[in-house]
Amino acid sequence: MLVIKCSRCGKSVVWDDFQPTEVRCSKCGEYLNVHREFKKNIELRDQAGKGKIAYCTRCRGIVRRRWFIQCPHCGYWLIGPLSFHGKWPFVIIVAIAYLIFAALYALYLR
Repeated sequence: MLVIKCSRCGKSVVWDDFQPTEVRCSKCGEYLNVHREFKKNIELRDQAGKGKIAYCTRCRGIVRRRWFIQCPHCGYWLIGPLSFHGKWPFVIIVAIAYLIFAALYALYLR
């Protein structure tokens, strides 16, 4: 048995092995993806065996850790409680490093 939550209305639907894989929500009629829920269930069991389960701060998908990793579900970069899209964390780090080196040059080498 697998509990699937509808992404549109939030209603929970129970799926078992005797039902077809194309399931519709009984409240709003949205098609529910059983295969994606199976993958989530497997990831949840893998993480539960290791101890604490880590979730993405943006999409609530299961991730291995929450520091310096890209979420496989939404593609955002996770840095603790913060999430960034694209290359912004690296651009910010390069800009900060440039400012630090410029300040050190101005103070000591000039």
